[in-house]
Amino acid sequence: MTTFEIRSPDGRTTRTGTLTGPGAITPRPLGTPGLQSYDVTAGDAVTLRWTWPAEDAVTLWRPTQDSRRNLPTDWGSHRDIRSVRSAPVATLVDAQDRAIVTVSLSSNVRGCDFAVGVNEETAEQLVELTVTDVEGGSFTLRIDTRTQHFADALRAVTAEWTAELGDRIAPVPDIARTAMYSTWYSDHQHVSSESIERHARAGAAYGCTAVIVDDGWQTDDTRRGYAYCGDWEPTSQTFPDMAEHVRRVHELGQRYVLWLAPPLIGVHSKAWDRLKDRTLGFADGEVTAVLDPRYPEVREHLLECCIRPVRDWGVDGLKLDFIDSWARDDVPPAPGGDCDSVDEGVEKFLQAVTDELRRLRADVLIEFRQDYVNPRLWQFGTFLRAGDCALDPVENRVRTVDCRLLAGDRAVHSDMLLWHPSASAENVAHQFIGALFSTPQVSMELDALSPEHEQVVRHWLGFMREYADVLLRGVLLPSRADARYTQVRAVGASETIVAVFANPVVRVSDSCTLVVNGGADGRIYVEGADGGPVELVVSDCAGVEVSRSTVTPAGLWAVDVPVGGVARIVRN
Repeated sequence: MTTFEIRSPDGRTTRTGTLTGPGAITPRPLGTPGLQSYDVTAGDAVTLRWTWPAEDAVTLWRPTQDSRRNLPTDWGSHRDIRSVRSAPVATLVDAQDRAIVTVSLSSNVRGCDFAVGVNEETAEQLVELTVTDVEGGSFTLRIDTRTQHFADALRAVTAEWTAELGDRIAPVPDIARTAMYSTWYSDHQHVSSESIERHARAGAAYGCTAVIVDDGWQTDDTRRGYAYCGDWEPTSQTFPDMAEHVRRVHELGQRYVLWLAPPLIGVHSKAWDRLKDRTLGFADGEVTAVLDPRYPEVREHLLECCIRPVRDWGVDGLKLDFIDSWARDDVPPAPGGDCDSVDEGVEKFLQAVTDELRRLRADVLIEFRQDYVNPRLWQFGTFLRAGDCALDPVENRVRTVDCRLLAGDRAVHSDMLLWHPSASAENVAHQFIGALFSTPQVSMELDALSPEHEQVVRHWLGFMREYADVLLRGVLLPSRADARYTQVRAVGASETIVAVFANPVVRVSDSCTLVVNGGADGRIYVEGADGGPVELVVSDCAGVEVSRSTVTPAGLWAVDVPVGGVARIVRN
């Protein structure tokens, strides 16, 4: 066992950590109080363990948490981090949005057990990290105890990962940050060349730049299962000429992104007999299995399946789904395989795919889905979509913000937006406001919208396009991670946009602030606008201006803003 020391920025708090297992730990001098880094060599699995006082913590932020924003116990906090699932980072946050301690591992860690939780015996936070799979045999432990906004603490982690990965990071085409149409909620598996072309035409009229064709193109079976996956060939009934169909979509000015689930192979696929002994086990009853990427012949099969749509049919990108199916606990031996771990095999496959796709077209689009948010996947994907949360603008807000906080320069997309045809205009607006700080994907019959809904949709797609620079590239500062983000602020070069959800009191300090009312009350309260005249323009959920005035606020300023509307505040 080897020991190491962790110190607070002022040096008053210290704790001794331990490393167990066949490895060594060496401090790396950084010269920044409160920021400590250690180089760790590992001949096999090693465990790092220490405690830290965090009595002000109200939540533990971590990449895969869904709606649970609690302080877990140490025995209930373990997370199996893999290349294809989650990421090696966590931060304890107080009620003022300040990070108390942020713990992360370098981007070359492929697999680890990551646990931060309340230790009942000491009333402190116990950190226990067991690293099991590392590229290169060594990694870096980073501990940040500086007082800062938790989003800034996470940005510092992603900056480290960016520096480590360097030019291995995949380029992100500009189009990856533009609104797209998805067929999933509108069509599910009942897609056809005709329906896709209809959606592409309607999406283009609303400013969408691509159509994402989801599950269903490869099978005539529409029961939402995967027993026919594995060959990744278009069904002749609804896609009689795939290349010609893609060409027609291109003529409508739309890119074409096609869904595949590479890990899955069904018992009714043509490839089943050839590959059934090269799987990790069943994933869906006994009709769908997970292919084992440790075998070269599996990777070769999947490579051909993935490049064929781009090479032969002219599609512009792939939506690679169910990647996290490869994160399995019950991994059988792989006699004849050429990889030490499943994650290594996955990365070999993804590297081969992206190398070949980028050779075919440099601006290829590759969509991944939450929870495969590991920085190792930055080498392959170009945009990341929030996990499925149909009809739930609150969860879409939480998931897109979570993704943004850990995405580096990756483009982040919302889960597909949908609503009931009889929904109020305000409820339609809330779907967009929940996705405000991401690139929207829409999955409605756009050419069948009511005039009221059409006006709302055009307004919010236009708003998100007009302010994309600040919404998508500004400094993101969410509030109250423990309460699923009561406000979210994006600070740009000339404008700040604040979305108000559960906290109606907004602090303004910049010359131009747009306040978006994502709550349920038609009034917000503004702090910091006093000291001179202010120009105020208020619009409703459809973008229609309802008031314009010049006022001189004093103290806490009450402003009437329709639900789903926007107040533009310009300080003279």
